[in-house]
Amino acid sequence: MTNQDLNEIMDGIQQDYKTEIVPITVAGRTLRFLQIADLDNIIFQLLATSDLAATELPFWGKIWEASILLAAYLAAQPVVPGRQILEIGSGMGVSGLFAAACGHEVILSDHKENILRFTRANALLNNLDNVSIIDVDWSKPAVQHRYDWIVGAEVVYHRPTYDHLVQFLQQALKPNGTIFLTKSTGLPASGFFSRLTQHFKFKKLDKIIRGEDEEFAISFYAIKRKEEV
Repeated sequence: MTNQDLNEIMDGIQQDYKTEIVPITVAGRTLRFLQIADLDNIIFQLLATSDLAATELPFWGKIWEASILLAAYLAAQPVVPGRQILEIGSGMGVSGLFAAACGHEVILSDHKENILRFTRANALLNNLDNVSIIDVDWSKPAVQHRYDWIVGAEVVYHRPTYDHLVQFLQQALKPNGTIFLTKSTGLPASGFFSRLTQHFKFKKLDKIIRGEDEEFAISFYAIKRKEEV
C-alpha cells in the first residue's frame, strides 16, 4: 500500500469521523495512531439518541491502556522466525503494530470495514508494510489458519460474544500455542473466564500503568490449553 492508499483511506474515514493523530511510545519506540477525537462525547450522544447494543458503539475508536501494556510485552519478546502472531479485536492496532515494528510476524484482525479502515491507516502511518490485516468474525469461525500466539486487548467486554470467542480461540490456536490477553482490572468478565477454563488454564498478573494524570489497573493473562500445561 502507498501514500495514495493512505490518503484515500483517510479521506473516507474523515467523512464519517472527526479524528486526531496521537504519538505513543513503548520501549523507546514511538508510533503514531489515528483515533476518533472526542470519543467519550460521541458515545454519550449515541446512548442518548439511539438504542444501540454495546458492540455497535465505537469503543474500538480509542487507544486503551490495556493495548499499551500488551504492546510493551510483545516488544520485549525475542523475534522467532516463523512464529505468527494474530491480534484479535485490533481496533487501532496498537499492540500488533508495535510488535510488527519490533520485527515480529503479525496479522491484525477485526470485524467490520469501518474498524479495519483505522487499522490499515495506522499501519500506513507508521510505514509498516510487513503486517497482514484480515476480517475475522468470531460468530462464524471458519478458521483457515492457526497461529502460534493469539493476542488481544479489551476483547472481553461484551458477554454475548464469550462463547464465540472461546470457540474461535480453540480453533485458531496452534498446538502448544499461547494466548495473551489484557483488560482493565475493573472490567467484570467472570463469565468469559468460566467458559475459557473448560478448555484452557491461565496465569494472571495485575499491573499499574501510570499516565500523565492518573493510574490504570490492567490485568495480563497468559493462557494455554489444559492438556499442554
